[in-house]
Amino acid sequence: MIWLYRSLLPLLGILVMPYYAYRMIRRGGYATKFAYRTGGWPTLPNKKKGITRLWIQAVSVGELSSLAKILDFLLSDLSLEIVLSGTTSTGLKMAAQKYGSRLLAHGPFPLDWLPFSRNVWKKINPDLVILVDSELWPEHFHQAKERHVPIMIVNARLSDLTFARLSSPFLRWAHPLIFPPNLRVIATSERQQARWTSLQFPSDRINISGNLKIDAVDRSLICPKTRNDTRKELGFSNENLVVAGISTWPGEEKMLIDLVQSLRLQKIGLKLLIIPRHAERRDEIKKVLKVSGMPYHLRTDQKQAPDDSIAYLADTTGEVMTLLQAADFAFMGKSLPPHHGGQNPIEPVALHIPLVMGPNHQNFRETCADLLAQHALLVGENLTQTHSLLLKLAQQPDMRLSMQTNCQKWMQKQGTPSEYTFSLLKKVIRELSQS
Repeated sequence: MIWLYRSLLPLLGILVMPYYAYRMIRRGGYATKFAYRTGGWPTLPNKKKGITRLWIQAVSVGELSSLAKILDFLLSDLSLEIVLSGTTSTGLKMAAQKYGSRLLAHGPFPLDWLPFSRNVWKKINPDLVILVDSELWPEHFHQAKERHVPIMIVNARLSDLTFARLSSPFLRWAHPLIFPPNLRVIATSERQQARWTSLQFPSDRINISGNLKIDAVDRSLICPKTRNDTRKELGFSNENLVVAGISTWPGEEKMLIDLVQSLRLQKIGLKLLIIPRHAERRDEIKKVLKVSGMPYHLRTDQKQAPDDSIAYLADTTGEVMTLLQAADFAFMGKSLPPHHGGQNPIEPVALHIPLVMGPNHQNFRETCADLLAQHALLVGENLTQTHSLLLKLAQQPDMRLSMQTNCQKWMQKQGTPSEYTFSLLKKVIRELSQS
């Protein structure tokens, strides 16, 4: 089966290359250490006696953030060496800035083709491989199997699309490649556990931790002083009501601009904080703001906004938790058609910010269902209803206060998924050191 995959992958790569080349050029940053993606990792020092080497793969900023507490635990253990790889340019930049000096090595994950993957495996030579969320790489897994290296997927989550594809009769031939006998899974929920077992993955190799993104929130950043300082910096006074658009995608900024303009006509002093999913969309969003006639300010021009600005475009990365504290309520992006899947709602909920999402939040179905049951989230069935829910939150202080309380209660119920996951990792590491 692996040879079929190895034969098909180059053909598929040729077909999708124009699309991914366009995305990489548009987003930028992919030229850095590009040779690593084709196997050009440096040869690492030989492993020392009594040292266990871990290779951790976290695709982007979201996965890396969810792993933060576990990485701190692992990096504090002198008997471990950590090699960290990633995929997106923003995730790699964050890894270098936050962990670079404490890692044995870090760089882009190699393309999952035999020559590239095998070469990197020889150079890293790990004792344990850890992946975050839903990464299933047949060649990567095969290299681990050949070397008898255990694999663990933490915060494991199969999206609706991935689950549907893997359930298809046409992909059953690939199951032995992506479910090798040396793979262990730590799932985010009972529902996710059920998905894995329905694909005939052995139940005795699955544990449930809860969602690591709960622990990704750095609660030390949350304080009244940060909120006051951030509002002042963004040009928002104490009298202003602030709505944040979080991880917004094309078209969603226009909905928020319309919301602010309609409420300001009602003499409600609402201001808008836009935190787009991709900061490089700044020029596109600037055009939308210019057409609206709304005074706006860009963070990359200057952090301090003039008092007369109504919209603040946070066209930077890595500042969401700080900037969000300026908001009184928020909208979560990638949830309005034609966009699909939604973005992670946990950060605003952790800040006790009343949150509205559109109908498309499939990638966070369990979390959103739980938040809805707790009355800590509002979901619109379409654009019109989403807009209407945001209007209600702006107009009803009691509704915002109730949702803030419900967000706080939900967070208190979630426990500590990172500590549980770390305990399972330590068990595996201990077994490796004794073998």
